[in-house]
Amino acid sequence: MWTIDKFLGGKVLLKQSKSGLRATSDAVLLSAFVKIKENETLLDVGAGNGVVGLCINARKKCKLNALECQTSLIKQIQENAELNKTDIHIFEHNLFDKKDILKGILFHHIVTNPPFYDNTGKGRKNDEQKLAFQAEFDLKKWLDYCLKHLKSKGSFTMIHRPELLGEILYVLEKKLGKIEIFPIQTKQNQPATRIILRGVLGAKSPLKLYPPLVMHKTDGSRSELAEQILRNGKEM
Repeated sequence: MWTIDKFLGGKVLLKQSKSGLRATSDAVLLSAFVKIKENETLLDVGAGNGVVGLCINARKKCKLNALECQTSLIKQIQENAELNKTDIHIFEHNLFDKKDILKGILFHHIVTNPPFYDNTGKGRKNDEQKLAFQAEFDLKKWLDYCLKHLKSKGSFTMIHRPELLGEILYVLEKKLGKIEIFPIQTKQNQPATRIILRGVLGAKSPLKLYPPLVMHKTDGSRSELAEQILRNGKEM
């Protein structure tokens, strides 16, 4: 069974399986933090059903590329690109394979929403979800792969759990500068549940930590800023 869901107030349409991988607000949030110019190249590493790239492209028309290893999700990316009348180049590839099919290819921007969870398939009911969400893999290799395909002065943007920030910075600070970290809180005065990090390859500016982005008011409704990002496509 499938649904057609609206993102960014209907600017993006997404065909999604009811039982498989489904896009969340994380993907839309992540897309808002990618500062991209018209016709620049973008690679979404671990693209899922393609929602991040489609949301970015809805703001600024760019040259979309997606890297994904699951055949079922690749089909969804293709269908969603057609649904949104958007061109996208899809690489079917597992970045942990010894042979890199993207060898020598560089992009202006790389965005990624890596697997999050500690145990394979934790809380997930089907294989598509298990592979997309499990975190029993080498995060350093994932990040190194992203940086390997980034142009000089190109931007890298990711979303992840805050408890892994130390590990992430250990890898990224060796090559990225102008690193900016944005904590994401579900509600004010609660611990951050996500961090968004972006940086520039080869830049020298020091790290900046920004105030939290609060997603919901105390009554449970969305904050004004969250509403602007999730419905109106505000760029951060």
